[in-house]
Amino acid sequence: MNGNIHKIWGERRRILLTKDTEIDLLYLTKNSFCSTHNHKEKINRFVVVSGKVRIESEYGKTILTKNESFEVHPPLIHRFFAEEDSIMIELAYVIHGIIDPKDIDRKSQGGKIINGQEMTLDEMREKGLLNL
Repeated sequence: MNGNIHKIWGERRRILLTKDTEIDLLYLTKNSFCSTHNHKEKINRFVVVSGKVRIESEYGKTILTKNESFEVHPPLIHRFFAEEDSIMIELAYVIHGIIDPKDIDRKSQGGKIINGQEMTLDEMREKGLLNL
C-alpha cells in the first residue's frame, strides 16, 4: 500500500486499497486544484470532512462543505478546487474488474491560484514559484 503522497494541491494519505476499491484522505491547500481528468472505469465519490471544496465537471460547478458528497461516473471530466484548507475523503471503486492506477486521462495539470491567476505545476516551475 502506498503511503503519503505530496501533490501540488496538498497531500494524499492512502487508507485502503483492495482490488476494486481505494480510499484516500486528501488534505487540500486553499486555492489549489487537481488536474482536469476523467476515468474509463473508476467511479469517484468525494466526501468533505472539513472546509469547502468546489467540484468542477462538464455539468458545472458544485460547492461542497462538511458532510456533503459528490459522485463522478466515467467518462465525466472533472477536477476539485479547494476554496479553503479542506479535508476530503476520496472513495474510488470499479463495478467490473480491478482498480487500474493508469485509469486516468489528464486533460490539464493541477496547480494553484497565485496573485489571482490559475497556474499549473509546470508554469509554477518555469517561473520559480514552487516555494510560495
